[in-house]
Amino acid sequence: MAKIVWKANQVISIETRYKDEDRKNNIYVLAQMVNKAQLLIFDLYSENNNWGDVNLNEVPILFSTTVTRQFIKNSNIYKQSIKPLTNFELPKYKIESLGMGSRNVIVWKGTTNERNVLILGQGGGRLIEEDMSTGNYKAQIIMPSIPETDSETIDKYELTNVRVYAELNERLYLCYKFGKNVDPLKDLIFDRPIPLEYKEYIDIISS
Repeated sequence: MAKIVWKANQVISIETRYKDEDRKNNIYVLAQMVNKAQLLIFDLYSENNNWGDVNLNEVPILFSTTVTRQFIKNSNIYKQSIKPLTNFELPKYKIESLGMGSRNVIVWKGTTNERNVLILGQGGGRLIEEDMSTGNYKAQIIMPSIPETDSETIDKYELTNVRVYAELNERLYLCYKFGKNVDPLKDLIFDRPIPLEYKEYIDIISS
């Protein structure tokens, strides 16, 4: 497979992971490179990496996030000859983890699937507005602490975390599996119940 070079507005497909235990059926998701390190993830999947005549103006955006070079280097990514989306605006609000350092989160405690996961922050998050208008990164606090019961805010905004391989790939597969935008890392940060379907994701980030 040819090496992928980052190019703003390049439409790509990303292999998430194999759908079945026999590892025969792949799941791909459509995305678009934005700026220097942002990805628009579209709510559109394929089992054969064949996208046909896609009009991105008619495809919902699942979310946008920042990725590392490591994600681009290690993921199976394919260039697509699809006209990029131009009439979009990246969200300014994001969720930032609260507290310094890290903490251990135990999931599925007392079962054979019990896992101990180390995550950054001390639990919970705050809503911030990112500002790059001056050329330097600035963050304005919009909500100092998001209540764990405020599912609307938690589900609406992305984390400030930069996503990596294979963590993001598995998250993309879980979005496909659940039929909506899910983020296991956000669920861990806000101490939400962790479905057993997250097992592969938990194993990835705790290994």
